[in-house]
Amino acid sequence: MSDREIELKLVCTPAELERVRHAPAIARLKRGRASGRHLHSVYFDTDDLVLGDHGFALRLRRSGRTCLQTLKTDSGLSGDKTGALARDTGEYEARLPRGAEGPDLNKLPAGLKSRIQKLANGSPISPRLVSDIRRTVHCLETPDGDVIELALDKGALRAGAAREIPVSEIELELKEGSPESLYRLALDLSDIANLRVGFESKSERGFALLRPRVPAAIKAETLALAPDTTLEDAYATILRHCLVHLTSNEAATVEARLPEALHQMRVALRRARSALAIFRPAIGGGMADRLAGEAKWLANELGPARDFDVFVEEIVAPVTPRDAALSRLHARATAARNEAWDRALAALGSRRYTRFLLEYGLFLASRGWRLKRKAPRLARDFAVEALDRRLASVVKLGRDIETLDLEDRHELRKRLKKFRYGLHFLSSLFEAGKAKPYIRHLSQLQDVFGGLNDVATAHAILDGPLAALPNDEGSAGAATRIFAWSEKRAAADWKGALRLWRRFREAEPFWRD
Repeated sequence: MSDREIELKLVCTPAELERVRHAPAIARLKRGRASGRHLHSVYFDTDDLVLGDHGFALRLRRSGRTCLQTLKTDSGLSGDKTGALARDTGEYEARLPRGAEGPDLNKLPAGLKSRIQKLANGSPISPRLVSDIRRTVHCLETPDGDVIELALDKGALRAGAAREIPVSEIELELKEGSPESLYRLALDLSDIANLRVGFESKSERGFALLRPRVPAAIKAETLALAPDTTLEDAYATILRHCLVHLTSNEAATVEARLPEALHQMRVALRRARSALAIFRPAIGGGMADRLAGEAKWLANELGPARDFDVFVEEIVAPVTPRDAALSRLHARATAARNEAWDRALAALGSRRYTRFLLEYGLFLASRGWRLKRKAPRLARDFAVEALDRRLASVVKLGRDIETLDLEDRHELRKRLKKFRYGLHFLSSLFEAGKAKPYIRHLSQLQDVFGGLNDVATAHAILDGPLAALPNDEGSAGAATRIFAWSEKRAAADWKGALRLWRRFREAEPFWRD
């Protein structure tokens, strides 16, 4: 038997799980009595875990006297219609004899059986992971008639005798109705318990015990929109794209404190705010403005950690000679950096962050925006006006580029960045051969603005958090050397910026036919 499964996972502590168990939101929606199950599942794979690497989870689950074989084909985070946070998976189930010791591939559709055998390439498919879960299941029905299965899971995942991790989570599976009902229920539950959105299946978490993952930062994928994409579809696709970029970097940020992953989270937030701003003249509304405000809040919480990362690794580290005063300043900056990271991680562990993600997902799933009366139907028609507006903002400030002071140069850098986000969102609506050279000129121009950012960051740190700390002997001199080094680099970069600006202005805007 095959089916599609749309579910939203929430992770919490056992104490918070008990809060959810007795939540009024569940009592109001319950249809019938809850059922309790002991689920003993064994996951199968090759020694090199090739099935999991290709998005397959093959398990045998025993509950009472039944033995059920399930193959899940995971398409990952789902599309616009399910709000980007819910997972949309294929599921193929078959009953096996009670005493079955392993999977029966003959119970799978022929195409999937062939695919599994090809991936295994003759290697044995053997037990690799055990999931031992006590599950309580409630059938819920919303006032709109949507049916949701709510499962409260508590137990453990084991990979061998010495490797085990606890499980305490909630699964909301849509049985009938619209995916937006999953988000509405999750938001109700988040009001009474401290929950986090879960992005990994049990098999993914369990197999990480067998092969620990190397944390990595994830850059935004290339965005492709067909020329006939409607304005609303483009809006949904772009906002989903930003949300996936954000959440894809959460684990590496939280679990590994990876500076580049935190940087990518901030980039994703800037891109989301930029997208909401670009489209605001034609589409948006109150919830869009709220999401923009919450994205700004989160970016501000993550910002100090990013600034200190840049300051310690890219601004202070290259300055020579490395005398005692500079070393003391570096130590003070490192301590402040750790505090800034604690603040960032506290924000990512907060209820406010969880609510932001769920409201963002609901916004996409319900298409909870308002299309303004004179808005064009096609995204391509809107893009011409939007890119013209962004370019005009850049050109206005850059008209007197040779006489701009440091503050205006930094402002020009920010406007160029916003313009580039707009191009990334909308350029695929136009002929690629014309768009690529233009974007290349802009990218080259942006690349030489790195020194300007270093100067701004150096002032933000040395005139801000570090200035508030007690000064020690020599710290003023160390700060002066840091400023001098940053400003020297910025001056060198600026010479290149002037040359590249002229080349950029000579390029023909590709969106103007």
